[in-house]
Amino acid sequence: MANVYLITGFNNWGKTHLIKALFGKEAFRKGVTHSHAGNEFCVIPQSNDDLGQAGYAKRYGEYIASLDKKGITPTHILSAFCPTGEPHNDSAKLINSLYRNDDVHMILLKHKWCGHAQLQIRSIEDYYAGIRNLKIHSLTQTNPNNKLADLKSLLAPIL
Repeated sequence: MANVYLITGFNNWGKTHLIKALFGKEAFRKGVTHSHAGNEFCVIPQSNDDLGQAGYAKRYGEYIASLDKKGITPTHILSAFCPTGEPHNDSAKLINSLYRNDDVHMILLKHKWCGHAQLQIRSIEDYYAGIRNLKIHSLTQTNPNNKLADLKSLLAPIL
């Protein structure tokens, strides 16, 4: 069982930028864990919006298999994620299939990096209401320069 953290927003929302800033890295390769706050993470920087449902599931499998070959079972997984409900890219199905035995923390980026759009938090909470192993958290910061500090504050008590 792993602790999974899904940095969640739509396309061009600032998810990958925030992940890169959190770890101070530009690239996240298979077979390597990345350190934050004394914990090792398997980091999947592309979302199901970038890769599609099948592509995301495949990429997840590749990252986990590459760690497994090295004898590493990740206890923390962090990924970009998109809250899509489309039949060909159903994010709830991804959580139920890939993360069904894990503790999942969905971290919603309420505001797009530019501040011109925001997630409908209540609709997202309603969509995922039936997933028992999922906890939803929101980063409500509008200023993109302050989102990293808010993310670190949010992660600290749940790590």
